Amino acid sequence: MASQSSEITDGGLTVTYHLRDDLKWSNGDPLTAEHFVYAFQRIADPATKSGSIYLITDCCMVENAEEISTGELPVSELGVSAPDKQTFVIDLEQPCPYINSLVTLCCFSPCSREFVNSCSGSYASSADTLLSCGPYVMDRYEPLASQIHLSPNKYYYKDAGITTGVNLQVVGDAQQALMCYETGMLDVIRITGELADLAKDDPHLRAFSTAQIYRLDINHQSNNALKNLNIRKAMAKSIDRESIAKNVVRSGFSALERVVPKDFYTRTDGKDFAEDQKKYIEQMGFDTVKAASLWSKGLKELGVSSLELEFVYAATQSKVAEPIAKQLEDNLRGLKLKLTPLPDKEWLHRIDTGDQYDIILASWVPDYVDPTALYTSCISSGNNHRYHDEQFNDTYLKSQSTSGTQRDEILVQLESKILEDVALIPLFSGEQRYLVADGISGLQVTPTGVEVVVSELRKEKE
Repeated sequence: MASQSSEITDGGLTVTYHLRDDLKWSNGDPLTAEHFVYAFQRIADPATKSGSIYLITDCCMVENAEEISTGELPVSELGVSAPDKQTFVIDLEQPCPYINSLVTLCCFSPCSREFVNSCSGSYASSADTLLSCGPYVMDRYEPLASQIHLSPNKYYYKDAGITTGVNLQVVGDAQQALMCYETGMLDVIRITGELADLAKDDPHLRAFSTAQIYRLDINHQSNNALKNLNIRKAMAKSIDRESIAKNVVRSGFSALERVVPKDFYTRTDGKDFAEDQKKYIEQMGFDTVKAASLWSKGLKELGVSSLELEFVYAATQSKVAEPIAKQLEDNLRGLKLKLTPLPDKEWLHRIDTGDQYDIILASWVPDYVDPTALYTSCISSGNNHRYHDEQFNDTYLKSQSTSGTQRDEILVQLESKILEDVALIPLFSGEQRYLVADGISGLQVTPTGVEVVVSELRKEKE
């Protein structure tokens, strides 16, 4: 709610936000546009080593962000400015149709240069080294602690309608969290797995569709066989997603036969972009006869009778990965998969670098509400599974400079290209499920599944 209005001008290259005039930090200092400038500069500064740098170099191309991130230019050259205290301007190198969704991410929250410098390197490491501009102030927090307490920010604008405080309880065991909820110690808990199945008929259960997905990323360069389109098509059609979703993944996941899940993105005409989840059944639908035919054709084109591929996944995903591997081997005669379960850190490293795997079970959560957030891994300049297609690259760039129904059509073309080429294989999309006690309303989960919002709470327990 920091911005009361905005406009995009200069052919989509200049984005201007006009701030409310009653914004203050939790210490009473005025919050100005310069604090947004500093927040962006901290992300771009290579000294910060921000994991969010790609958001301003790739997702939206802020002017000079790439050169600053590599040390070629100083942070003062970043395309952000504050012409006055209430005006924040972003200059882009190319239009970004989803810029308003992107800048709502927490990493773009305003930041006070003066306060950060006063913390002498300990910024955000304790309650005393945090400064808030939101509805709450963290007044109890210690690193690795199990409890966090938030109190109202007395300087937050008066019409916000916030509650008297929030207790956050860190509970490592799901069963223990459920017990705390049942005894009234917790008002809201997220549940997954068997607990979600057991609570499916509970009237207090709230389910939210999200764009949290599982997919198979294919390394198009590591193994010559995976460059063969028929081999990739056969793999896509040999997985019974419905069966695995129902009997293995469970906990709110459903089969996904396209890149974009339902209820994620709304078209210009107000309809769900991915309402028809069977749109690409020809490419992704489970069909063992068709899969076997495509497989035989691919093997013949390669001049081989069998293939061995490495299947990499996080060790924590074994119960999902192993049934997928079995279906692939059972339905594709002559396929032998080398199963490689890895610790999360190494698994993430292989996803990020696109190295040392043939196929990898990846989980993906988009950063912003736009189909391109699910397409970016297929762009040649930044993809992590070595897919390269100039037509796709050109069409993606076109999507950045168009709007309305024309852009909706381009977004469909991009998804169609991904699935027709089998650049990746979508598997499941998920929802988040919560048990919510009586007296609480307004619980929301963003379409990306990244953030949870509770707009109205009952009074804090004594």
